[in-house]
Amino acid sequence: MAPPITREAPGPRGWPWIGSLPGFAHDPLRFWTRLAARHGAVARYRIGAESQFLISDPELIGRVLQQDNVRYYRGKYHQLLKSAFGEGLLTSNGESWAWQRRLLQPTFTKNRVAAWLDIVVSTTEARIATWNAQVEAPPLDIAREMAGLVQEINAKILFGRTLPYASNEPLLAAVDTINRSLLRQVTREMVLGGVMNRLPLPDTRRYHQAVALLHQTVDRLIAHHRAHEGDDDAIMHGLAQAENAAEIPPSDLPLRDQLITLFLAGHETTACALAWTFYYLSEQPAWAETLGSEADAVLNGGAPTVAALAQLTQTQRVIDESLRLRPPIYGIGRRARTEDDLGGWRIPAESPVVVSPYVMHHHPAYWDHPEQFDPDRFTPSFASGRPRFSYFPFGGGPRTCIGIHLAMMELLTIIALVSRTFRLARPTDRRVEPRAWITLRPHPGVPVRLTRR
Repeated sequence: MAPPITREAPGPRGWPWIGSLPGFAHDPLRFWTRLAARHGAVARYRIGAESQFLISDPELIGRVLQQDNVRYYRGKYHQLLKSAFGEGLLTSNGESWAWQRRLLQPTFTKNRVAAWLDIVVSTTEARIATWNAQVEAPPLDIAREMAGLVQEINAKILFGRTLPYASNEPLLAAVDTINRSLLRQVTREMVLGGVMNRLPLPDTRRYHQAVALLHQTVDRLIAHHRAHEGDDDAIMHGLAQAENAAEIPPSDLPLRDQLITLFLAGHETTACALAWTFYYLSEQPAWAETLGSEADAVLNGGAPTVAALAQLTQTQRVIDESLRLRPPIYGIGRRARTEDDLGGWRIPAESPVVVSPYVMHHHPAYWDHPEQFDPDRFTPSFASGRPRFSYFPFGGGPRTCIGIHLAMMELLTIIALVSRTFRLARPTDRRVEPRAWITLRPHPGVPVRLTRR
């Protein structure tokens, strides 16, 4: 038997009872970044009575997410998501997760995703047409516009391109509520074991109302698809066929959980990525002009094709840099199933382990001047020398984001179409800051003025 690991990871002592909760709750991005800078590759901090471990070394992150992913599983904090997402891919573990991943994987290959490009193009062009009336008008919140646009695109991809869908402002508000509330619930669970999450607090009531609206919306879309024998290339159609082939007992619940996961998680992360990219383009007129010129040259006034998207190399670099600076998923939580030696430090069994794309994307060991916006970091000559897990906006290992190809197609298409049509200028008196909810959102939004190119 191997001797026990006794080397304890360094970290702050914290306050009695609450540990490092004040700093973490106030600004988790700053807290984790400082923790990694002061204490190194494996740092321990306490929230309430529980010690947590921040991992900020690419090799060790690879162990947690990829090589040793069975030991490091999604723990109890992910269970809080079940009230919104159900028993879908995001919240499951073990064989249930593996089965769902196998079921969904064929739906999200590059070739399969390409069939939905026309939905992305037509829906974006229709939205751009409405913006033409707002040129020279008061600032437009491009973050809110992206949330509505991606919601509409994903609804059509999930439920059918003929879906009579109109942007649903109440649903956008519900998603906002769910996003804010879930982080509060996780924090309460850390400190109080979730006691406050079971109390009828105003925040809790608003959360459950928002979840009910989300579920009702998805149920209505499922019913519409079934009643109208929706498109054969809709995700729902493929999932329903796959579930029938697997002889799943007849019920809409497993299907609904998957669709809610894809609808909510896919919408939220892509909309955030678009909002932050347009934020940086509004700050960087030279790069904005570069992307407009690239779209003119590659698209030549026509609609994007799969082949054309592959030629938008400058646009791709801007997206990569935006995802570096403001990754929508800024923290990934796991829990150690058994005690482990991670880089020579003891990780006790059942301890929460955190890896943070945000921390690694700003780590000075891997990025020169990490706070600067510089898409040229992603030219092949620069990118080839960096460790794999110094940059991982879509996660890594078996749980890498299943919708990565769809998300990237949406990002390239929408940015190219907007960039060839408009210039975006952000009012200098409007400050935009990252707000760490469940995703990393721009707060209070991204107001821009539109002018035609």
